[in-house]
Amino acid sequence: NAYNIYYGDISSSTKNLMNYFAANLGNTSWYNTLTTYYQIVNGVKTSVSKSLVYKNSVDVTATKTMLRGSDVINIILTLFNAGKFPVDSNGVYTLFFRGDISALYEYETPALNWLVDFCGYHGAFRITNGPIIKFMVIGDPSYAGVKGEGCEEIIISGTANGNLGADSMVTVYAHEIAETITNYANAWYFNSNQFENADACSWDFGDYTGNSNVVLGNKKFLVQRMWVPTKGCVISL
Repeated sequence: NAYNIYYGDISSSTKNLMNYFAANLGNTSWYNTLTTYYQIVNGVKTSVSKSLVYKNSVDVTATKTMLRGSDVINIILTLFNAGKFPVDSNGVYTLFFRGDISALYEYETPALNWLVDFCGYHGAFRITNGPIIKFMVIGDPSYAGVKGEGCEEIIISGTANGNLGADSMVTVYAHEIAETITNYANAWYFNSNQFENADACSWDFGDYTGNSNVVLGNKKFLVQRMWVPTKGCVISL
């Protein structure tokens, strides 16, 4: 279940496109790549299900110029307490923020900086006497000026939907949702460099023409390929 949080004054067109992407990603052959992953608990094998359901989104007024991990957790808890979102153990709560706000990834020492070291990240926390909550954090690089180019899809002919911010964030969203679904607790890695499955094909779009490589509903997007065991980086299954 996908829940989107928009932190700061993000345009309606960007929010609509991100909500559309979240609502349609689970029905694609790209998402099928995730079903090749599984866990074995007490001898029982359970594969990733082909189910990603977009639920709803909430706007949050920006009160900080630097987002830390604790800030993200507090925002999610506040939305729970206000009844804006349910506490969903099967949910993924994604916070999108304007690129003129900074963000830190504090799960490493020293902390990593958005636009310098990462374009998005995922994490999890446990509610006291409650479930584990999975979340993702993604910034809109189109608000960051020249500094945002490292997280933007730069295409001479223009991006697939004419929205640089959303068209750039969709591949980061796909990347992070794949890792959240298959490895929310950072329990395993693709290789000794501590790459997760999406890291293995990060910013690898394969061969494509124009400015897109997947179709979701009636819209086109440019999305990175995914690592599939025995097949390598692929765009679909």
